[in-house]
Amino acid sequence: MVAIEVMKEKSDSTIKIIRDGAKEKRVLNWNDKSCVGCGICKDICPTEAISMGALGAVYKGVVSDLKLDISTDCVLCGMCASACPFNAMELEINGTSTKEYPQYPKIKRSITLNQDACVLCEQCELVCPQDAIHVERELPNRETLVLGEITINKDKCKYCSICAEYCPADSITLIPNDDPTSIKPFSDIVVDTETCVYCKVCEKACPHDAIEVICYKCPLAVRIKTPEIYKEIKGQTIIDEDKCVSCSKCEIVCPADALVVEKPFEGELCIDAEKCNACGACVAVCPCQVLYFPPHTDVGQRPEPVAVVQEACILCGACVQACPIDVISVKRTNINMENVQSLAWQSSFERLKK
Repeated sequence: MVAIEVMKEKSDSTIKIIRDGAKEKRVLNWNDKSCVGCGICKDICPTEAISMGALGAVYKGVVSDLKLDISTDCVLCGMCASACPFNAMELEINGTSTKEYPQYPKIKRSITLNQDACVLCEQCELVCPQDAIHVERELPNRETLVLGEITINKDKCKYCSICAEYCPADSITLIPNDDPTSIKPFSDIVVDTETCVYCKVCEKACPHDAIEVICYKCPLAVRIKTPEIYKEIKGQTIIDEDKCVSCSKCEIVCPADALVVEKPFEGELCIDAEKCNACGACVAVCPCQVLYFPPHTDVGQRPEPVAVVQEACILCGACVQACPIDVISVKRTNINMENVQSLAWQSSFERLKK
């Protein structure tokens, strides 16, 4: 039996591994632009054909190099492509991606949107770290809305910004959230009573019944309750699933519970705070933007060690690869697998548990 030669093509941003047989041609494609250097492909590879580069130095621009390399020891099994959370790896069999094979083994992750429940508030778009979500909405013309003391119930308010969009006097402002431990894009909402005309537009626009407006000078016709404006908003939320990394930030901030995200892994990201020197390499590489430095005010104080928003971390391990002093580790307690029937595949996926 004649062995089929495995060939390699490498450019500034891609690597192709090719095995062209008489009946089957397999091509493994890797794209540096999509790759974050998490190392999952390296950990799962049964032939140890994948090696990682100096990830921290690459992200900081110290060196100009690829995040990883693949040798011709690759057997083109596709385990790396099935496990990659960022779609940086793709295996083609006779010109068709294994993503098109419903029964091909993979690590499962998903995002589900209930378009009917969505209130088109744009919070998901604002917090998405990969620009995978875009909200298209068509607002009724403000000029056609009715004119008219204002109270906002902070317990009911979801900071969806719809009231601010409609305010004809631009009197409502949402305050950006600068708390790194919170995923929500806004921390407060304020009304400029100097410019507010108490027209009740915000009250009618609010989908959460959080605003009450009393207009003492308005004619009686204005005081009569009209249909809620938010019900007249038309549009849709569009999700690019190829860009989505399943961090669940969108699900966490959604005021309407319209999004459900299924993560590929369960577990915890662990940081040795005593050893961390706050170099920032992990923060630079994190694809979910969940690593941060807690603020401190004391001049000359030792930099605070890096911290993580656990609920939005996908446990990919890019920070582990980037850390130059090994103070970060990933503990994956469960791998969300689908269509994994062979013991070889199952044992390879189980290796991702740490």
